[in-house]
Amino acid sequence: MQEIEFQVKLQTKDLYRFTMRHTYFSIGGIFSLLISFGCLGICLANFRQLVPSTIAVLLIVAALFTVIQPVMLYGKCAAQVKRSKDIKDELSYILTEEGITVRQGEEEVRIKWYQIRKVVYGGKGIYVYMSPVRAFIFPQESCGERYGEIQRMIGEMMKKYKDYIPEEEEIGENQGQEGDARIGESYIQEGKILKEEDRMREEQVREEAEHGQ
Repeated sequence: MQEIEFQVKLQTKDLYRFTMRHTYFSIGGIFSLLISFGCLGICLANFRQLVPSTIAVLLIVAALFTVIQPVMLYGKCAAQVKRSKDIKDELSYILTEEGITVRQGEEEVRIKWYQIRKVVYGGKGIYVYMSPVRAFIFPQESCGERYGEIQRMIGEMMKKYKDYIPEEEEIGENQGQEGDARIGESYIQEGKILKEEDRMREEQVREEAEHGQ
């Protein structure tokens, strides 16, 4: 049985690439860039006719999504890597024909291939999404010489399980592991990186609001 084992220790740059891709490779991200570039174009085309205050506003909007937000996202990524044990500690991954096993310290989680929502191949890494906002990050630098092998195996398994329908027994087993199936994942929601405790806190607040109604 084919098996690939490798270790990943995320760096700020790895998380930043993931965050930038998630933020700007979306309708909202593209629209934001269009607004910034549009303001810059208007400013350059009408520079002599515009008053200084209008120029300042246009330049601020132009920089908002092209300079300011990227810088802020990098700062959040650096803080996240520094304070989050789940991210900064080394993770061990084992890819087999059955799925992905993730180990961190004494914790271990097994993910079936059909549970994976999608896989994105970036220029410097592979992003294995478990949901629209949760993903495992496999940086090319961390994977080293096995990166190509990892990429091929993931592609093959995703193709194999593309139309797979799990049995009821499998669904029951996966539901039992759902609470622990977030080791090493990075969370992004509305352009923000969330720690697991932040996500749980938001869910608790939402549930309390629903009960209050």
